[in-house]
Amino acid sequence: MADDQFKSLLNSVDALYHEVVALREGAKAGGPGKEDLVLAELRLDNAWRELYEFMDLPLSRESGPAASPE
Repeated sequence: MADDQFKSLLNSVDALYHEVVALREGAKAGGPGKEDLVLAELRLDNAWRELYEFMDLPLSRESGPAASPE
């Protein structure tokens, strides 16, 4: 079950990454507007966050145990 969920999340990240790349290439050629690209980047960011949350990983270096003062 967890393996299937991981694969699903990873496939989602991969598909969204390719969408962002395609939109960036299209924007260079005068294609879709910047709004479409920004929305795709936000969806990709959310997909990464879901994957990191599933894997129980910190979202940044600062959120790890070394960041908390002792």
